[in-house]
Amino acid sequence: MKIVTVMTIFILLMTTYTFAENEPSFVQKIPSQSWFFNYPSGVAVDSAGNIYVADTSNHRIQKLNAEGTPVATWGSLGSGDGQLNSPMGVAVDSGGNIYVADTNNHRIQKLNAEGTLVATWGSSGSGNGQFSYPRGVAVDSAGNIYVADTSNHRIQKLNAEGIYVATWGSYGSANGQFSSPIGVAVDSGGNIYVADSNNHRIQKLNAEGTPVATWGSSGSGNGQF
Repeated sequence: MKIVTVMTIFILLMTTYTFAENEPSFVQKIPSQSWFFNYPSGVAVDSAGNIYVADTSNHRIQKLNAEGTPVATWGSLGSGDGQLNSPMGVAVDSGGNIYVADTNNHRIQKLNAEGTLVATWGSSGSGNGQFSYPRGVAVDSAGNIYVADTSNHRIQKLNAEGIYVATWGSYGSANGQFSSPIGVAVDSGGNIYVADSNNHRIQKLNAEGTPVATWGSSGSGNGQF
């Protein structure tokens, strides 16, 4: 009986050792939990292919290289300089500067390529240069900043120094009006594209903010949103 028991233990130990020595690749490749995401809401890519993620419920920005390998993390929950509260939008300019829609802090933060805070713009409100839960941000080739000022139902433009330039939109469903816009992008010609969330459509504005086109309607068909 003792011989059988000893042999059983020996076999179990050898099996465990063999499994550890030949660990399946899926076990080896599970990343550290510190690199997981929690409701990521925004993503941007720089000219080198690096990926920037607004890791919303972790209250931080994560940077991955072009292969998806984690490189850096910036931010923590709070309202101090460089801290974030549910960031939902991120953009990056040609110099590698990072712009964050710091949603629940009602502001835009600019970081340099190393993640050091450069500037903070905005506060809670509906005045020029103020924001209410901004969820999207974009930057053009001249460094102008475009903000999807979600709960104010508008797009705001700031210059490269963060000084207020213009506002487009108001609450509604007509052309040039918005209902909770949550995303914004700008092309090389300065045209602005808005994810007009609660109107289930995309709107295109020219560089002066004049409506040019509207695409989409509520639904699940091709071209509907």
